[in-house]
Amino acid sequence: MSISTNFNQTSYTTIRSPLWNRNRSNESDFFRPGRDNDTYLGGNATDQSPEVMLYRLTTLVIPSIICFIFLFYNFIHLPHLRSKSINLFIISLLIINFIHILTDLPFRLYYLSQNQVPFLYPIFCLIWTWYDDILTAVNLFIMAFTSIDRYIFIFHHVFHRRYKRLLYRIPMVICFLFATIWYTVLIFGYPCQNSFIYFSFQCGTLCYSKNSQVLTHFENAIFFMFPLSIIVIGNIILIIHVFIQKRQMKCRHRLGLWRQNFRMISQLMFIAILYMSIYVPSCILLIMGSYVRYNRFQSWAANVRTRYFTHLKYLVIFGYPFMVLVGQKEMHRMIKKKFCRALRRRRVKVYPMTIMNTRC
Repeated sequence: MSISTNFNQTSYTTIRSPLWNRNRSNESDFFRPGRDNDTYLGGNATDQSPEVMLYRLTTLVIPSIICFIFLFYNFIHLPHLRSKSINLFIISLLIINFIHILTDLPFRLYYLSQNQVPFLYPIFCLIWTWYDDILTAVNLFIMAFTSIDRYIFIFHHVFHRRYKRLLYRIPMVICFLFATIWYTVLIFGYPCQNSFIYFSFQCGTLCYSKNSQVLTHFENAIFFMFPLSIIVIGNIILIIHVFIQKRQMKCRHRLGLWRQNFRMISQLMFIAILYMSIYVPSCILLIMGSYVRYNRFQSWAANVRTRYFTHLKYLVIFGYPFMVLVGQKEMHRMIKKKFCRALRRRRVKVYPMTIMNTRC
């Protein structure tokens, strides 16, 4: 029998005892993503994966925030970068990822360190789950639209220039409205009774995913597999099309335009590879653990996914500003100019002037 799981929540909701009660409990915990019926799986109470994940997240958050601030500063003070149509989705993802860090990461770190949610109130559990699910879904959707937008910009430039505002605003409205309405209705309006476990990540599984496999399958397909498929397939098609274009432009002696197009897709490739490196394995594990029947790796896939890939999505969030910085040539030149200026100041030596008194 396969296990239906939600892409952004734990497939098993078990209890990790708090620090003050750890010695009295032998229960282990599984983390998001993937949501299913509350199920107990025996484990080792001394499992160090939460502590290891806490160390990794706290180590990476500081340099990531510094890079976020640096990018925000430059996009604000360099209007020509901010106004470029190819940067609109990039900046939107930058803002969403930064908001995710500010609103979700403190509670996540608290849970990993204390083994319980910070506020023991049902409304807190619902709101935390609500905006985490929305931000994760919107993040994937915008990345998918970014891949489509980059293809249109390169190969249908006239159409993109004519409708660039609509090509940006309509997808953004669709992403936020669709995800917000979906999770608002299911989390706050679905007619069922939630049972909150404050020693489980985000207070455990919400009742709508336990009661309706149809909703869970729809959510996995639309909010996770569909945008991820667009990211993967869209970028593969983009790369193939660009290299086909190279042969055509080589015959027409227009390699300069091809190099410009290649630079545009290389900026997107860094970001797409970052997303695919985390979400593609997570999707494969979700399919193995939830949809492949009579699979001897089913429990292993669910275990690995829920223990590690729940918080590994923060590798995408933390790494995103660095991938953006790699693709911003103007910022590279600015950094190089400031670095060279600082080196020149160090090389300048001031020699004291000696004044000889020639009077008798």
